[in-house]
Amino acid sequence: MSLSELLAWTRRVAFVGLAKNTGKTETLTCAVRELHEAGQTVGVTSVGRDGEQRDVIDARIEKPRIELPAWSLVATTESLLKACPQAHERLLRTDMRTSLGRVVVARMLAAGSVEIAGPSAAEDVRAVSDAMLFHGADQVLIDGALDRRMASSPTVSDGLVMSTGAVLDSDAEQVVARTRSAVELVCLPELEDPLIRAIASAQPDSVLVGEDDGSWLSLPARLALSGTSEQIAAVLRSSPSARHLIVRGALCESFLVRLLRAARGRELTVTVADSSKVFLAEHGCGWFARQGIHLRVLAPIHLRALTVNPVAPHSHVFDSKHLRGLLEEAIPRVPILDVRDRELVLV
Repeated sequence: MSLSELLAWTRRVAFVGLAKNTGKTETLTCAVRELHEAGQTVGVTSVGRDGEQRDVIDARIEKPRIELPAWSLVATTESLLKACPQAHERLLRTDMRTSLGRVVVARMLAAGSVEIAGPSAAEDVRAVSDAMLFHGADQVLIDGALDRRMASSPTVSDGLVMSTGAVLDSDAEQVVARTRSAVELVCLPELEDPLIRAIASAQPDSVLVGEDDGSWLSLPARLALSGTSEQIAAVLRSSPSARHLIVRGALCESFLVRLLRAARGRELTVTVADSSKVFLAEHGCGWFARQGIHLRVLAPIHLRALTVNPVAPHSHVFDSKHLRGLLEEAIPRVPILDVRDRELVLV
Protein backbone atom coordinates (compact mmCIF):
# COMPACT_ATOMS: atom_id res chain seq x y z
CA MET A 1 0.00 0.00 0.00
CA SER A 2 1.39 3.39 -1.02
CA LEU A 3 1.34 6.65 0.89
CA SER A 4 -1.29 8.00 -1.49
CA GLU A 5 -3.52 4.99 -0.77
CA LEU A 6 -3.18 5.61 2.97
CA LEU A 7 -4.30 9.19 2.40
CA ALA A 8 -7.25 8.33 0.16
CA TRP A 9 -10.43 10.22 1.08
CA THR A 10 -8.55 12.51 3.47
CA ARG A 11 -9.21 15.96 2.03
CA ARG A 12 -6.83 17.94 4.24
CA VAL A 13 -3.63 16.23 5.40
CA ALA A 14 -1.10 17.76 7.79
CA PHE A 15 2.57 16.73 7.73
CA VAL A 16 4.53 17.13 10.98
CA GLY A 17 8.11 16.14 11.80
CA LEU A 18 9.27 15.31 15.33
CA ALA A 19 12.51 17.22 14.67
CA LYS A 20 14.44 18.83 11.86
CA ASN A 21 15.63 16.35 9.22
CA THR A 22 13.20 13.55 9.99
CA GLY A 23 12.16 13.51 6.34
CA LYS A 24 8.91 15.46 6.60
CA THR A 25 9.46 17.52 3.45
CA GLU A 26 10.52 14.46 1.48
CA THR A 27 7.40 12.68 2.73
CA LEU A 28 5.20 15.55 1.59
CA THR A 29 6.93 15.61 -1.80
CA CYS A 30 6.37 11.85 -2.11
CA ALA A 31 2.67 12.34 -1.33
CA VAL A 32 2.40 15.09 -3.96
CA ARG A 33 4.01 12.86 -6.58
CA GLU A 34 1.96 9.76 -5.77
CA LEU A 35 -1.34 11.64 -5.61
CA HIS A 36 -0.58 13.31 -8.95
CA GLU A 37 0.22 9.92 -10.49
CA ALA A 38 -3.12 8.67 -9.14
CA GLY A 39 -4.90 11.46 -11.01
CA GLN A 40 -5.52 13.75 -8.03
CA THR A 41 -5.19 17.53 -8.18
CA VAL A 42 -3.19 18.58 -5.14
CA GLY A 43 -3.11 21.85 -3.22
CA VAL A 44 -0.17 22.64 -0.93
CA THR A 45 0.39 25.22 1.79
CA SER A 46 2.61 25.59 4.83
CA VAL A 47 2.21 26.82 8.39
CA GLY A 48 5.14 29.18 8.15
CA ARG A 49 7.96 28.82 5.64
CA ASP A 50 9.10 25.67 3.86
CA GLY A 51 10.62 24.50 0.62
CA GLU A 52 13.87 26.45 1.04
CA GLN A 53 16.95 24.90 -0.57
CA ARG A 54 19.23 24.85 2.49
CA ASP A 55 18.48 23.96 6.10
CA VAL A 56 18.03 27.14 8.14
CA ILE A 57 20.05 25.66 11.03
CA ASP A 58 22.82 23.80 9.17
CA ALA A 59 23.52 25.25 5.72
CA ARG A 60 25.52 22.12 4.80
CA ILE A 61 22.26 20.20 4.59
CA GLU A 62 20.55 20.51 1.23
CA LYS A 63 16.82 20.15 1.75
CA PRO A 64 14.51 18.51 -0.80
CA ARG A 65 12.52 21.15 -2.63
CA ILE A 66 8.74 20.90 -2.80
CA GLU A 67 8.16 19.89 -6.40
CA LEU A 68 4.67 20.63 -7.66
CA PRO A 69 3.22 19.18 -10.87
CA ALA A 70 1.38 21.25 -13.44
CA TRP A 71 -2.20 22.19 -12.49
CA SER A 72 -1.56 21.76 -8.78
CA LEU A 73 -2.48 24.63 -6.46
CA VAL A 74 -0.40 26.46 -3.88
CA ALA A 75 -0.98 29.02 -1.14
CA THR A 76 2.16 31.08 -0.51
CA THR A 77 3.22 34.72 -0.43
CA GLU A 78 3.23 37.07 -3.40
CA SER A 79 6.99 37.59 -3.15
CA LEU A 80 7.80 33.88 -3.19
CA LEU A 81 5.36 33.26 -6.01
CA LYS A 82 7.02 36.00 -8.08
CA ALA A 83 10.38 34.30 -7.46
CA CYS A 84 9.02 31.05 -8.89
CA PRO A 85 10.29 30.78 -12.51
CA GLN A 86 7.52 28.40 -13.60
CA ALA A 87 4.38 29.74 -15.24
CA HIS A 88 1.47 30.10 -12.85
CA GLU A 89 -1.96 31.68 -12.58
CA ARG A 90 -2.93 33.72 -9.54
CA LEU A 91 -6.43 32.77 -8.42
CA LEU A 92 -6.93 34.67 -5.17
CA ARG A 93 -5.23 37.52 -3.30
CA THR A 94 -6.16 37.13 0.36
CA ASP A 95 -6.11 39.61 3.23
CA MET A 96 -3.72 37.35 5.15
CA ARG A 97 -0.22 38.67 5.76
CA THR A 98 2.99 37.01 6.93
CA SER A 99 6.46 38.39 7.57
CA LEU A 100 7.15 37.64 3.89
CA GLY A 101 4.08 39.43 2.61
CA ARG A 102 0.50 38.79 1.56
CA VAL A 103 -0.71 35.22 1.00
CA VAL A 104 -2.07 34.34 -2.44
CA VAL A 105 -3.53 31.19 -3.98
CA ALA A 106 -2.22 30.18 -7.40
CA ARG A 107 -2.37 27.36 -9.92
CA MET A 108 0.88 26.00 -11.37
CA LEU A 109 0.76 25.98 -15.18
CA ALA A 110 4.03 24.09 -15.39
CA ALA A 111 5.80 21.68 -13.07
CA GLY A 112 8.51 23.04 -10.79
CA SER A 113 9.77 23.70 -7.28
CA VAL A 114 8.17 26.32 -5.07
CA GLU A 115 9.13 27.88 -1.76
CA ILE A 116 6.04 28.06 0.42
CA ALA A 117 5.18 30.42 3.25
CA GLY A 118 1.58 30.13 4.30
CA PRO A 119 -0.45 31.73 7.08
CA SER A 120 0.19 30.93 10.74
CA ALA A 121 -3.30 31.21 12.26
CA ALA A 122 -5.49 28.11 12.30
CA GLU A 123 -8.50 29.84 10.78
CA ASP A 124 -6.34 31.26 7.97
CA VAL A 125 -4.80 27.88 7.13
CA ARG A 126 -8.30 26.42 7.00
CA ALA A 127 -9.47 29.30 4.81
CA VAL A 128 -6.71 28.92 2.19
CA SER A 129 -7.24 25.14 2.23
CA ASP A 130 -10.93 25.68 1.52
CA ALA A 131 -10.01 28.14 -1.23
CA MET A 132 -7.79 25.58 -2.96
CA LEU A 133 -10.53 22.95 -2.69
CA PHE A 134 -12.98 25.46 -4.18
CA HIS A 135 -10.62 26.13 -7.10
CA GLY A 136 -10.28 22.46 -7.98
CA ALA A 137 -7.93 20.71 -5.57
CA ASP A 138 -9.00 17.18 -4.67
CA GLN A 139 -6.76 17.12 -1.60
CA VAL A 140 -4.79 19.74 0.33
CA LEU A 141 -1.44 18.95 1.95
CA ILE A 142 -0.40 21.20 4.85
CA ASP A 143 3.28 21.40 5.74
CA GLY A 144 3.62 21.82 9.50
CA ALA A 145 6.29 21.12 12.12
CA LEU A 146 6.60 20.03 15.74
CA ASP A 147 6.56 23.67 16.83
CA ARG A 148 3.64 24.32 14.45
CA ARG A 149 1.38 21.57 15.75
CA MET A 150 -1.68 23.65 15.00
CA ALA A 151 -1.60 22.08 11.51
CA SER A 152 -2.60 18.73 13.00
CA SER A 153 -5.67 20.13 14.78
CA PRO A 154 -8.99 18.71 13.50
CA THR A 155 -10.12 22.31 13.00
CA VAL A 156 -7.43 22.57 10.29
CA SER A 157 -6.84 19.08 8.87
CA ASP A 158 -8.66 15.76 8.56
CA GLY A 159 -5.62 13.54 9.03
CA LEU A 160 -1.94 13.58 9.98
CA VAL A 161 1.29 12.08 8.68
CA MET A 162 4.08 12.14 11.26
CA SER A 163 7.79 11.83 10.42
CA THR A 164 10.43 10.48 12.78
CA GLY A 165 14.01 9.37 12.33
CA ALA A 166 17.57 8.78 13.39
CA VAL A 167 18.17 12.46 14.10
CA LEU A 168 16.22 12.09 17.37
CA ASP A 169 18.95 10.00 19.04
CA SER A 170 22.00 7.86 18.29
CA ASP A 171 20.30 5.00 20.16
CA ALA A 172 17.53 3.36 18.11
CA GLU A 173 15.66 2.36 21.27
CA GLN A 174 15.52 6.02 22.33
CA VAL A 175 14.23 7.00 18.89
CA VAL A 176 11.45 4.46 19.33
CA ALA A 177 10.66 5.62 22.87
CA ARG A 178 10.44 9.28 21.89
CA THR A 179 8.36 8.45 18.84
CA ARG A 180 5.99 6.29 20.89
CA SER A 181 5.46 9.14 23.37
CA ALA A 182 4.71 11.55 20.53
CA VAL A 183 2.22 9.13 18.97
CA GLU A 184 0.50 8.55 22.33
CA LEU A 185 0.08 12.30 22.71
CA VAL A 186 -1.23 12.83 19.19
CA CYS A 187 -3.63 9.89 19.48
CA LEU A 188 -5.21 10.79 22.81
CA PRO A 189 -8.56 8.97 23.11
CA GLU A 190 -11.83 10.74 22.51
CA LEU A 191 -14.06 11.56 25.46
CA GLU A 192 -17.10 9.30 25.19
CA ASP A 193 -19.26 10.41 28.13
CA PRO A 194 -22.28 12.14 26.48
CA LEU A 195 -23.10 14.20 29.58
CA ILE A 196 -19.59 15.65 29.85
CA ARG A 197 -19.52 16.31 26.10
CA ALA A 198 -22.83 18.17 26.35
CA ILE A 199 -21.48 20.34 29.17
CA ALA A 200 -18.31 21.01 27.18
CA SER A 201 -20.39 22.11 24.19
CA ALA A 202 -22.53 24.43 26.29
CA GLN A 203 -19.86 26.06 28.46
CA PRO A 204 -17.24 28.40 26.95
CA ASP A 205 -15.07 28.37 30.09
CA SER A 206 -12.95 25.74 31.80
CA VAL A 207 -15.23 23.78 34.12
CA LEU A 208 -15.02 21.18 36.87
CA VAL A 209 -17.83 18.63 36.54
CA GLY A 210 -19.38 16.57 39.32
CA GLU A 211 -19.48 12.83 38.71
CA ASP A 212 -22.91 12.02 40.12
CA ASP A 213 -25.29 14.78 39.05
CA GLY A 214 -23.47 16.55 36.23
CA SER A 215 -23.21 19.76 38.24
CA TRP A 216 -20.38 21.97 37.11
CA LEU A 217 -18.21 24.77 38.44
CA SER A 218 -16.80 27.43 36.13
CA LEU A 219 -13.08 28.00 36.68
CA PRO A 220 -11.11 31.23 36.16
CA ALA A 221 -8.77 31.11 33.17
CA ARG A 222 -5.78 32.06 35.32
CA LEU A 223 -6.14 28.84 37.33
CA ALA A 224 -4.81 26.71 34.46
CA LEU A 225 -2.12 29.28 33.69
CA SER A 226 -0.71 30.27 37.05
CA GLY A 227 -2.79 28.69 39.80
CA THR A 228 -0.77 27.12 42.62
CA SER A 229 -1.30 23.58 43.86
CA GLU A 230 -2.96 25.03 46.96
CA GLN A 231 -5.40 27.10 44.88
CA ILE A 232 -6.25 24.09 42.72
CA ALA A 233 -6.69 21.93 45.81
CA ALA A 234 -9.12 24.47 47.26
CA VAL A 235 -11.23 24.27 44.09
CA LEU A 236 -11.21 20.47 44.21
CA ARG A 237 -12.29 20.50 47.85
CA SER A 238 -15.24 22.69 46.94
CA SER A 239 -16.47 19.95 44.59
CA PRO A 240 -15.62 16.62 46.25
CA SER A 241 -17.55 14.53 43.71
CA ALA A 242 -15.82 16.10 40.69
CA ARG A 243 -13.96 13.67 38.46
CA HIS A 244 -13.88 15.61 35.18
CA LEU A 245 -12.05 18.80 34.25
CA ILE A 246 -12.62 20.52 30.91
CA VAL A 247 -9.81 22.91 29.99
CA ARG A 248 -10.20 25.59 27.34
CA GLY A 249 -7.12 26.60 25.40
CA ALA A 250 -3.67 25.13 26.00
CA LEU A 251 -2.94 22.45 28.58
CA CYS A 252 0.64 22.59 29.84
CA GLU A 253 2.60 20.01 31.78
CA SER A 254 3.25 22.45 34.62
CA PHE A 255 -0.50 22.70 35.29
CA LEU A 256 -0.92 18.92 35.19
CA VAL A 257 1.88 18.53 37.75
CA ARG A 258 0.20 21.05 40.05
CA LEU A 259 -3.15 19.33 39.49
CA LEU A 260 -1.61 15.98 40.37
CA ARG A 261 -0.29 17.35 43.65
CA ALA A 262 -3.63 19.00 44.44
CA ALA A 263 -5.69 15.89 43.60
CA ARG A 264 -3.95 13.86 46.34
CA GLY A 265 -4.89 10.53 44.87
CA ARG A 266 -8.23 11.51 43.36
CA GLU A 267 -8.68 10.10 39.84
CA LEU A 268 -9.38 12.90 37.36
CA THR A 269 -10.10 13.02 33.64
CA VAL A 270 -8.87 16.19 31.93
CA THR A 271 -10.41 16.98 28.55
CA VAL A 272 -9.21 19.47 25.93
CA ALA A 273 -10.45 20.34 22.43
CA ASP A 274 -7.79 18.21 20.70
CA SER A 275 -4.28 16.95 21.33
CA SER A 276 -2.61 19.88 19.53
CA LYS A 277 -3.55 21.88 22.65
CA VAL A 278 -1.52 19.61 24.99
CA PHE A 279 2.15 20.42 25.67
CA LEU A 280 4.20 17.86 27.57
CA ALA A 281 7.96 17.76 28.05
CA GLU A 282 9.33 15.66 30.90
CA HIS A 283 6.37 13.31 31.39
CA GLY A 284 4.19 11.63 28.79
CA CYS A 285 0.44 11.13 28.92
CA GLY A 286 1.03 7.50 29.96
CA TRP A 287 2.93 8.64 33.04
CA PHE A 288 0.11 10.96 34.08
CA ALA A 289 -2.42 8.16 33.54
CA ARG A 290 -0.48 5.94 35.92
CA GLN A 291 -0.70 8.73 38.51
CA GLY A 292 -4.47 8.98 38.06
CA ILE A 293 -4.69 11.93 35.64
CA HIS A 294 -6.29 10.75 32.39
CA LEU A 295 -6.22 12.92 29.26
CA ARG A 296 -9.07 12.96 26.75
CA VAL A 297 -10.03 15.05 23.72
CA LEU A 298 -13.31 16.23 22.25
CA ALA A 299 -12.01 15.81 18.69
CA PRO A 300 -9.41 13.10 17.98
CA ILE A 301 -6.56 13.47 15.50
CA HIS A 302 -6.40 10.70 12.88
CA LEU A 303 -2.79 9.56 12.40
CA ARG A 304 -2.74 8.12 8.88
CA ALA A 305 0.91 7.08 8.70
CA LEU A 306 4.31 7.28 10.38
CA THR A 307 7.32 7.75 8.11
CA VAL A 308 10.89 6.96 9.07
CA ASN A 309 14.20 8.55 8.04
CA PRO A 310 17.01 6.21 9.18
CA VAL A 311 19.72 8.80 8.39
CA ALA A 312 20.96 11.51 10.76
CA PRO A 313 22.84 14.07 8.58
CA HIS A 314 26.60 14.14 9.21
CA SER A 315 26.18 11.57 11.99
CA HIS A 316 24.81 8.02 12.10
CA VAL A 317 22.64 5.73 10.02
CA PHE A 318 20.27 2.98 11.18
CA ASP A 319 19.16 -0.02 9.18
CA SER A 320 15.76 1.11 7.93
CA LYS A 321 14.07 -2.28 8.15
CA HIS A 322 15.36 -2.86 11.69
CA LEU A 323 14.20 0.56 12.88
CA ARG A 324 10.78 0.07 11.33
CA GLY A 325 10.53 -3.30 13.01
CA LEU A 326 11.22 -1.76 16.41
CA LEU A 327 8.62 0.92 15.77
CA GLU A 328 6.11 -1.70 14.66
CA GLU A 329 6.46 -3.50 17.99
CA ALA A 330 6.13 -0.29 20.01
CA ILE A 331 3.38 1.45 18.04
CA PRO A 332 0.60 -0.90 16.99
CA ARG A 333 -2.11 -0.09 14.46
CA VAL A 334 -0.18 2.68 12.68
CA PRO A 335 1.17 2.12 9.12
CA ILE A 336 4.94 2.71 9.11
CA LEU A 337 7.04 3.33 6.00
CA ASP A 338 10.28 4.70 4.66
CA VAL A 339 9.33 6.76 1.61
CA ARG A 340 12.71 6.12 0.00
CA ASP A 341 12.37 2.36 -0.24
CA ARG A 342 8.54 2.43 -0.24
CA GLU A 343 8.36 -0.66 1.98
CA LEU A 344 5.32 -0.46 4.24
CA VAL A 345 4.84 -2.06 7.62
CA LEU A 346 1.11 -2.59 8.18
CA VAL A 347 0.08 -3.33 11.74
